[in-house]
Amino acid sequence: MKIKKFTGKSFQEAFDQVKSELGANAVILNSRKIKEGGILDFINSKELYEITAATDGAKNSEDIGSIPPKVREAYQTQTSVRIPGNGNGNGKSNGNGSLSGSASMNATIAQQTNEIKLLHDEIKDVKKVLAQVSDFLKYSRMPALPDPFKAILKKLVDGEVHEDLAKAIVQTVYSQTSPADYKNQSVVATNLLNLLTRMVKIPEPLEKAKRAPYVVALVGPTGVGKTTTVAKLAANLKLYSQRKVALISADTYRIAAIEQLQTFANIASIPMNVAYSPEDIRDAIFKFRDKDIILIDTVGRSQKNEEHLRSLNQFIQMSNPDEVHLVLSLTTGLKNLLDIIRKFSVMKPNRFIFSKLDEAINTGNILNIIYKYQLPVSFLTTGQVVPNDISAAEKSVVANLIFKGVMN
Repeated sequence: MKIKKFTGKSFQEAFDQVKSELGANAVILNSRKIKEGGILDFINSKELYEITAATDGAKNSEDIGSIPPKVREAYQTQTSVRIPGNGNGNGKSNGNGSLSGSASMNATIAQQTNEIKLLHDEIKDVKKVLAQVSDFLKYSRMPALPDPFKAILKKLVDGEVHEDLAKAIVQTVYSQTSPADYKNQSVVATNLLNLLTRMVKIPEPLEKAKRAPYVVALVGPTGVGKTTTVAKLAANLKLYSQRKVALISADTYRIAAIEQLQTFANIASIPMNVAYSPEDIRDAIFKFRDKDIILIDTVGRSQKNEEHLRSLNQFIQMSNPDEVHLVLSLTTGLKNLLDIIRKFSVMKPNRFIFSKLDEAINTGNILNIIYKYQLPVSFLTTGQVVPNDISAAEKSVVANLIFKGVMN
């Protein structure tokens, strides 16, 4: 008997390969979904269909004996479902000859239909069992690892770090841990935090910018807190770093946003201009050329509206910023975050700001994103209070946030 595996983008594609290579009399031993790609492409990995099939043209015991024991046992005790084909073409039974033609075909179809129904019922039962032990299956794929490593794997995945990435990290920590400390939970956790710290990138502090005027634009979807974040940054730069700051608001679609920023600017005695067009941005930057740092607040746009994104990008291009911070809310799911980053990439963001940490249940998406895009984290925001609820990102703080869900 010849056994071979076939893969395809769909079940039908793999199925057609089976028929083409092994013929219509091939027996399907197993089918499943598998992932394409490795750890480095864990987020965008694609599913493929894999079919394990065999030809059973030989009927003697010697051929059957060449099959692995478990497959042979299943083959000998169960009737396999064959791929529909033309058969032998003579209309006669291969059994005792008591049935022929359409009667034989009807009997075979009836038998196979009944077997398929029984198989379907068995699959339903198996699914129920799998649902009951899903957590066990999820966290016990590295049975050789000591319990402390399994514990940190579970904690990472529970925090919404992608499972494949979490497993790669835990395996790395294991390789960097002394065998004498394999069962020391404290040492293992410290080694994990050290690894996460090395993975996090942090940019130069904004207050240390040497070029003047240094232009910083904040972009992102609606509702992530860009306007409040701009106000926090401006207040901290002026009050604590003694930098000369100016504000530009390009959020002309929300009157409330302009009024909010203007009110703050008046209280803090920070000059501000409103830009209704890309040309206004250029003129405002020229006007504030004597300032150290110019902060630009932009209108929130849905990543699904390409026309609005193109319009926003005209403002960004005209301002020619030194930094473009993409503001991402940690209350957003991973798929949406990835879509936002992909669509806003036209504006060439070179920093991430993670907002709404005070509202987020899990923080593992920070690691998923910085691992995939390799951009630094500039700021973290934790509320609406100006200027307090913001902090410049630090490697150890971000690492702690990813693993423990808290900043200290």
